[in-house]
Amino acid sequence: MSTATETTDDAAGPPEPGAAPPEPAPSDRDGQTSLPDMGELEPTSPPLIDDQGRVRLSFSRIESYTNCPAKFRYAYIDRIPGQPSPSLSFGTSIHSVLERFYKQPVQKPPSVEKMLGWLKEEWESEGFEGVSRTFQLEWYEHARDVLARFHFREAPNYRLPAATEQWFDLPVEDVAVVVGSIDRVAADDHGALEVIDYKTNKRAKTVEQVRNSLQLAIYAMACEHLYGQLPRFVTLYFVVPGIPVRVPIEDVDLDRARRVIIETAERVRAEAYDPTPNRLCDWCDYRASCPAWEGEGPEVLGEAERQLVTLRRRIKRDVRAMRELEAGVERLRERVRRSEEDPAS
Repeated sequence: MSTATETTDDAAGPPEPGAAPPEPAPSDRDGQTSLPDMGELEPTSPPLIDDQGRVRLSFSRIESYTNCPAKFRYAYIDRIPGQPSPSLSFGTSIHSVLERFYKQPVQKPPSVEKMLGWLKEEWESEGFEGVSRTFQLEWYEHARDVLARFHFREAPNYRLPAATEQWFDLPVEDVAVVVGSIDRVAADDHGALEVIDYKTNKRAKTVEQVRNSLQLAIYAMACEHLYGQLPRFVTLYFVVPGIPVRVPIEDVDLDRARRVIIETAERVRAEAYDPTPNRLCDWCDYRASCPAWEGEGPEVLGEAERQLVTLRRRIKRDVRAMRELEAGVERLRERVRRSEEDPAS
């Protein structure tokens, strides 16, 4: 088995007499050599468009587009990375522990001690880079308190769900596919389903706000697509204040959700990405890049280029490690073959 090896200018040798000079390798602006063609790993369609020409959306993508099409473009078309934050890392950690809480082999709730042990294993610290250890510890203790109170409320009536983190690909006519993951699908003794999504907001929303939740409408449609039936209830569970807000499916406007999905997909296809300044601009990761705030100059490239260089370095490192491991495995296989052919050797 041949393996890829790195070459250097020293090892390349002098050019043959009369040979044309080699073409320079493509590079990033900082001089980092670009990666070669990756074959089947290369994208074959524009961002967010599948092989059938449908726009791949999710609730968060639709919400982002609704708030500001320019922000959607930066995040999902240009793939400029956003900034991690304590609240996002906190929410990710809570979700991971709650998934493990309900993903058990037996109909028995894990102990609160085990649940809090999972928090230590699942704690996402990316959003706390550059802050004091004390500040991160305050968030960690807050998460412990939230989970302990969740356990106190839910353990007495513990019931294994039909699914946790249930992934779906929901086709909507021939223009869109909505993808996502449902936090929990619960089932009662009669097989009726309930879609539950966890929220780590400080305050719970009203019943009216939950009734109009586009996210829950999408999840209800996905539930029907996956299980052949609509859920009886949809619920946003606000785990910080400890308040589940439950709404009957009859109160959810599924037709409106379909219209919003189709309209968003059609506008994405039309590349309608004009900025929409609003009250969320002060917290937008892309404000410095946005033309509505005199951005879109050279500075827009800064973070994207830094991330690109980091990814290329990581891929090169991982490919090198993979090739070295492949060579090691092949050597092991060869030794095993030899020992089987000649046990005395």
